[in-house]
Amino acid sequence: MEEKYRIITHAGKAHLDELVACALLAVSRGTQPFEIIRQENRVTEALIKENALQEKDWVLDCGMEYDPSRRLYDHHQDGELPSAALLIFNEFFPELQGSRLHDSLMLLSRVDTGGIQSLNDYGSLDESGSYCSFSQKLLLKGFELDPSDAVRMVSEALKDSIEFEHMRNKALVWLENKEHTEVVEIEGVKVLAYRVQPPEELASALRSADKEMVDEQKIGAVFSFDEKNPAGRALFRTGHGLGFLDFSHCRPSETIFCHPGGFLLKFEPAREDEWLRLVRESLVSQSSDSEES
Repeated sequence: MEEKYRIITHAGKAHLDELVACALLAVSRGTQPFEIIRQENRVTEALIKENALQEKDWVLDCGMEYDPSRRLYDHHQDGELPSAALLIFNEFFPELQGSRLHDSLMLLSRVDTGGIQSLNDYGSLDESGSYCSFSQKLLLKGFELDPSDAVRMVSEALKDSIEFEHMRNKALVWLENKEHTEVVEIEGVKVLAYRVQPPEELASALRSADKEMVDEQKIGAVFSFDEKNPAGRALFRTGHGLGFLDFSHCRPSETIFCHPGGFLLKFEPAREDEWLRLVRESLVSQSSDSEES
Protein backbone atom coordinates (compact mmCIF):
# COMPACT_ATOMS: atom_id res chain seq x y z
CA MET A 1 0.00 0.00 0.00
CA GLU A 2 1.39 3.40 -1.01
CA GLU A 3 2.15 5.87 1.76
CA LYS A 4 -0.24 8.83 1.88
CA TYR A 5 1.38 12.07 2.94
CA ARG A 6 1.17 15.76 2.25
CA ILE A 7 3.78 18.51 2.06
CA ILE A 8 3.56 21.96 3.60
CA THR A 9 5.83 24.70 2.30
CA HIS A 10 5.79 28.50 2.22
CA ALA A 11 3.53 30.68 0.12
CA GLY A 12 4.54 33.72 -1.93
CA LYS A 13 7.47 33.69 -4.31
CA ALA A 14 8.62 30.17 -5.16
CA HIS A 15 12.27 29.13 -5.15
CA LEU A 16 14.18 26.18 -6.53
CA ASP A 17 14.99 25.07 -3.00
CA GLU A 18 11.50 24.09 -1.88
CA LEU A 19 10.59 22.75 -5.33
CA VAL A 20 13.62 20.44 -5.40
CA ALA A 21 13.14 19.53 -1.72
CA CYS A 22 9.56 18.44 -2.45
CA ALA A 23 10.68 16.45 -5.49
CA LEU A 24 13.50 14.71 -3.59
CA LEU A 25 11.09 13.79 -0.83
CA ALA A 26 8.68 12.31 -3.39
CA VAL A 27 11.50 10.19 -4.86
CA SER A 28 12.52 8.99 -1.39
CA ARG A 29 8.91 8.09 -0.51
CA GLY A 30 8.42 6.28 -3.82
CA THR A 31 5.14 8.09 -4.44
CA GLN A 32 3.81 11.60 -4.95
CA PRO A 33 2.19 13.53 -2.07
CA PHE A 34 -1.60 13.59 -2.20
CA GLU A 35 -1.46 17.34 -1.51
CA ILE A 36 1.03 20.21 -1.44
CA ILE A 37 0.00 23.18 0.68
CA ARG A 38 1.66 26.56 0.18
CA GLN A 39 0.78 28.74 3.15
CA GLU A 40 2.13 31.66 5.16
CA ASN A 41 5.09 30.78 7.37
CA ARG A 42 3.40 32.14 10.52
CA VAL A 43 0.48 29.72 10.00
CA THR A 44 2.87 26.77 9.82
CA GLU A 45 4.82 28.03 12.86
CA ALA A 46 1.58 28.11 14.87
CA LEU A 47 0.65 24.57 13.80
CA ILE A 48 4.06 23.31 14.92
CA LYS A 49 3.89 25.08 18.29
CA GLU A 50 0.37 23.77 18.90
CA ASN A 51 1.40 20.26 17.81
CA ALA A 52 -1.49 20.44 15.34
CA LEU A 53 0.14 18.93 12.26
CA GLN A 54 -1.33 15.77 10.78
CA GLU A 55 0.50 12.51 11.33
CA LYS A 56 1.87 12.29 7.77
CA ASP A 57 2.68 15.99 7.22
CA TRP A 58 6.14 16.98 6.01
CA VAL A 59 7.13 20.62 6.48
CA LEU A 60 9.75 21.84 4.00
CA ASP A 61 11.50 25.22 3.87
CA CYS A 62 9.16 26.87 6.36
CA GLY A 63 8.06 26.63 10.01
CA MET A 64 11.35 27.79 11.60
CA GLU A 65 12.15 24.28 12.88
CA TYR A 66 14.59 21.57 11.84
CA ASP A 67 13.71 18.25 13.43
CA PRO A 68 13.81 15.17 11.16
CA SER A 69 12.11 13.05 13.83
CA ARG A 70 9.02 15.27 13.39
CA ARG A 71 9.42 15.65 9.59
CA LEU A 72 10.37 19.35 9.93
CA TYR A 73 12.98 20.61 7.44
CA ASP A 74 13.46 24.36 7.66
CA HIS A 75 16.79 26.19 7.75
CA HIS A 76 15.88 29.87 8.05
CA GLN A 77 16.22 29.86 11.83
CA ASP A 78 19.87 28.68 11.73
CA GLY A 79 22.50 30.23 9.48
CA GLU A 80 24.67 27.13 9.82
CA LEU A 81 22.11 24.84 8.18
CA PRO A 82 22.10 24.19 4.41
CA SER A 83 18.97 24.68 2.34
CA ALA A 84 15.90 22.43 2.63
CA ALA A 85 16.74 20.51 -0.55
CA LEU A 86 20.18 19.62 0.77
CA LEU A 87 18.74 18.68 4.17
CA ILE A 88 16.38 16.21 2.47
CA PHE A 89 19.13 14.87 0.21
CA ASN A 90 21.55 14.33 3.11
CA GLU A 91 18.82 12.54 5.07
CA PHE A 92 17.58 10.14 2.40
CA PHE A 93 20.43 9.76 -0.10
CA PRO A 94 23.60 9.58 2.03
CA GLU A 95 25.12 7.00 -0.34
CA LEU A 96 25.32 9.71 -3.02
CA GLN A 97 27.53 12.07 -1.02
CA GLY A 98 30.24 13.40 -3.34
CA SER A 99 28.25 12.67 -6.51
CA ARG A 100 27.66 15.25 -9.23
CA LEU A 101 24.05 15.52 -8.07
CA HIS A 102 25.30 16.28 -4.57
CA ASP A 103 27.58 18.98 -6.01
CA SER A 104 24.63 20.53 -7.83
CA LEU A 105 22.53 20.58 -4.67
CA MET A 106 25.35 22.16 -2.68
CA LEU A 107 25.48 24.88 -5.33
CA LEU A 108 21.70 25.30 -5.06
CA SER A 109 22.05 25.53 -1.28
CA ARG A 110 24.82 28.12 -1.52
CA VAL A 111 22.70 30.37 -3.73
CA ASP A 112 19.56 29.83 -1.63
CA THR A 113 21.27 30.66 1.67
CA GLY A 114 23.85 33.20 0.47
CA GLY A 115 22.32 34.74 -2.64
CA ILE A 116 23.59 34.72 -6.23
CA GLN A 117 26.50 36.94 -5.18
CA SER A 118 27.95 33.95 -3.27
CA LEU A 119 28.99 32.36 -6.57
CA ASN A 120 32.63 32.87 -7.48
CA ASP A 121 31.66 33.87 -11.03
CA TYR A 122 29.00 36.36 -9.96
CA GLY A 123 28.97 39.42 -12.19
CA SER A 124 30.96 37.81 -15.00
CA LEU A 125 28.10 35.85 -16.58
CA ASP A 126 25.41 38.42 -17.27
CA GLU A 127 23.96 36.64 -20.29
CA SER A 128 24.05 33.23 -18.58
CA GLY A 129 22.42 34.76 -15.52
CA SER A 130 19.63 36.24 -17.61
CA TYR A 131 19.12 32.95 -19.45
CA CYS A 132 18.95 30.90 -16.21
CA SER A 133 16.69 33.49 -14.64
CA PHE A 134 14.26 33.20 -17.57
CA SER A 135 14.09 29.39 -17.48
CA GLN A 136 13.82 29.26 -13.69
CA LYS A 137 11.02 31.82 -13.69
CA LEU A 138 8.98 29.60 -16.02
CA LEU A 139 9.56 26.52 -13.86
CA LEU A 140 8.85 28.30 -10.57
CA LYS A 141 5.74 30.00 -11.90
CA GLY A 142 4.50 26.52 -12.74
CA PHE A 143 5.13 25.52 -9.12
CA GLU A 144 3.15 28.50 -7.88
CA LEU A 145 0.24 27.70 -10.22
CA ASP A 146 0.16 23.92 -9.77
CA PRO A 147 2.69 22.69 -7.18
CA SER A 148 1.74 19.01 -7.48
CA ASP A 149 2.24 18.96 -11.24
CA ALA A 150 5.60 20.78 -11.02
CA VAL A 151 6.86 18.45 -8.28
CA ARG A 152 5.79 15.39 -10.27
CA MET A 153 7.75 16.59 -13.28
CA VAL A 154 10.90 17.48 -11.32
CA SER A 155 10.80 14.30 -9.23
CA GLU A 156 10.76 12.17 -12.38
CA ALA A 157 13.85 13.99 -13.65
CA LEU A 158 15.57 13.61 -10.26
CA LYS A 159 14.66 9.94 -10.13
CA ASP A 160 16.52 9.41 -13.40
CA SER A 161 19.52 11.35 -12.06
CA ILE A 162 19.58 9.37 -8.82
CA GLU A 163 19.35 6.04 -10.65
CA PHE A 164 22.20 7.13 -12.94
CA GLU A 165 24.36 8.15 -9.96
CA HIS A 166 23.84 4.70 -8.43
CA MET A 167 24.92 3.12 -11.71
CA ARG A 168 27.87 5.50 -11.85
CA ASN A 169 28.99 4.34 -8.40
CA LYS A 170 28.92 0.75 -9.68
CA ALA A 171 30.85 1.88 -12.76
CA LEU A 172 33.56 3.49 -10.62
CA VAL A 173 34.02 0.25 -8.67
CA TRP A 174 34.26 -1.70 -11.95
CA LEU A 175 36.65 0.84 -13.44
CA GLU A 176 39.06 0.80 -10.50
CA ASN A 177 39.46 -2.99 -10.65
CA LYS A 178 42.96 -3.64 -12.06
CA GLU A 179 41.67 -6.69 -13.90
CA HIS A 180 39.35 -4.42 -15.90
CA THR A 181 41.49 -1.35 -16.67
CA GLU A 182 45.02 -0.06 -16.37
CA VAL A 183 46.76 3.26 -16.91
CA VAL A 184 49.77 2.96 -19.22
CA GLU A 185 52.27 5.77 -19.81
CA ILE A 186 53.69 5.95 -23.34
CA GLU A 187 56.49 8.48 -23.81
CA GLY A 188 54.99 10.82 -21.24
CA VAL A 189 51.36 10.42 -22.35
CA LYS A 190 49.00 8.49 -20.06
CA VAL A 191 46.47 6.15 -21.63
CA LEU A 192 43.53 4.56 -19.83
CA ALA A 193 43.29 1.06 -21.33
CA TYR A 194 40.24 -1.18 -20.96
CA ARG A 195 41.47 -4.76 -20.62
CA VAL A 196 38.04 -6.42 -20.80
CA GLN A 197 34.71 -5.53 -22.38
CA PRO A 198 32.58 -3.69 -19.78
CA PRO A 199 29.05 -4.92 -18.97
CA GLU A 200 26.49 -3.46 -21.36
CA GLU A 201 24.34 -2.09 -18.51
CA LEU A 202 27.30 0.01 -17.28
CA ALA A 203 28.28 1.44 -20.67
CA SER A 204 26.65 4.86 -20.25
CA ALA A 205 27.71 5.23 -16.61
CA LEU A 206 31.30 4.22 -17.46
CA ARG A 207 31.61 7.04 -19.97
CA SER A 208 30.87 9.46 -17.15
CA ALA A 209 33.02 7.62 -14.61
CA ASP A 210 36.12 7.31 -16.74
CA LYS A 211 35.97 11.03 -17.53
CA GLU A 212 36.49 11.63 -13.81
CA MET A 213 39.55 9.36 -13.83
CA VAL A 214 40.80 11.08 -16.99
CA ASP A 215 40.62 14.52 -15.39
CA GLU A 216 42.09 13.44 -12.05
CA GLN A 217 45.12 11.76 -13.64
CA LYS A 218 45.39 14.00 -16.73
CA ILE A 219 45.04 11.04 -19.06
CA GLY A 220 45.66 11.86 -22.72
CA ALA A 221 43.80 9.00 -24.40
CA VAL A 222 41.38 6.16 -23.73
CA PHE A 223 41.80 2.74 -25.36
CA SER A 224 38.45 0.97 -25.20
CA PHE A 225 36.04 -1.28 -27.07
CA ASP A 226 33.86 -0.34 -30.04
CA GLU A 227 30.30 -0.76 -28.71
CA LYS A 228 28.89 -1.36 -32.21
CA ASN A 229 31.52 -3.91 -33.30
CA PRO A 230 32.54 -6.78 -30.99
CA ALA A 231 35.82 -7.20 -32.88
CA GLY A 232 36.61 -3.49 -32.90
CA ARG A 233 38.63 -1.33 -30.55
CA ALA A 234 38.72 2.46 -30.21
CA LEU A 235 41.30 5.11 -29.36
CA PHE A 236 39.92 8.42 -28.16
CA ARG A 237 42.05 11.50 -27.45
CA THR A 238 40.93 13.47 -24.41
CA GLY A 239 41.37 17.18 -23.80
CA HIS A 240 44.60 16.37 -21.94
CA GLY A 241 45.99 14.75 -25.10
CA LEU A 242 45.36 17.76 -27.32
CA GLY A 243 48.68 18.85 -28.82
CA PHE A 244 50.29 15.49 -27.98
CA LEU A 245 48.30 12.95 -30.02
CA ASP A 246 46.84 12.85 -33.53
CA PHE A 247 45.38 9.49 -34.52
CA SER A 248 45.18 10.49 -38.19
CA HIS A 249 48.98 9.96 -38.23
CA CYS A 250 48.89 6.26 -37.37
CA ARG A 251 48.24 3.30 -39.64
CA PRO A 252 46.12 0.49 -38.18
CA SER A 253 46.07 -2.90 -39.87
CA GLU A 254 42.33 -2.45 -40.48
CA THR A 255 40.68 0.96 -40.00
CA ILE A 256 36.95 1.11 -39.30
CA PHE A 257 36.78 4.88 -38.85
CA CYS A 258 39.29 7.67 -38.38
CA HIS A 259 38.10 11.20 -37.69
CA PRO A 260 40.09 13.76 -39.73
CA GLY A 261 40.52 15.81 -36.56
CA GLY A 262 42.68 13.00 -35.23
CA PHE A 263 40.84 12.53 -31.94
CA LEU A 264 38.93 9.29 -32.65
CA LEU A 265 40.10 6.07 -34.26
CA LYS A 266 38.16 2.80 -34.54
CA PHE A 267 39.97 -0.28 -35.83
CA GLU A 268 40.09 -4.08 -35.79
CA PRO A 269 43.44 -5.07 -34.28
CA ALA A 270 45.62 -7.68 -35.97
CA ARG A 271 47.27 -8.38 -32.61
CA GLU A 272 46.40 -7.63 -29.00
CA ASP A 273 49.08 -4.99 -28.42
CA GLU A 274 48.67 -3.16 -31.75
CA TRP A 275 47.21 -0.15 -29.93
CA LEU A 276 50.57 0.55 -28.28
CA ARG A 277 52.19 0.98 -31.70
CA LEU A 278 49.31 3.19 -32.86
CA VAL A 279 49.67 5.51 -29.88
CA ARG A 280 53.42 5.85 -30.47
CA GLU A 281 52.82 6.61 -34.16
CA SER A 282 50.27 9.25 -33.14
CA LEU A 283 52.59 11.23 -30.91
CA VAL A 284 52.70 14.68 -32.47
CA SER A 285 56.37 15.30 -31.70
CA GLN A 286 57.38 12.03 -33.40
CA SER A 287 55.17 12.73 -36.41
CA SER A 288 56.67 16.21 -36.77
CA ASP A 289 60.22 14.84 -36.58
CA SER A 290 59.43 12.24 -39.27
CA GLU A 291 58.06 14.90 -41.63
CA GLU A 292 61.16 17.08 -41.16
CA SER A 293 63.54 14.20 -41.96
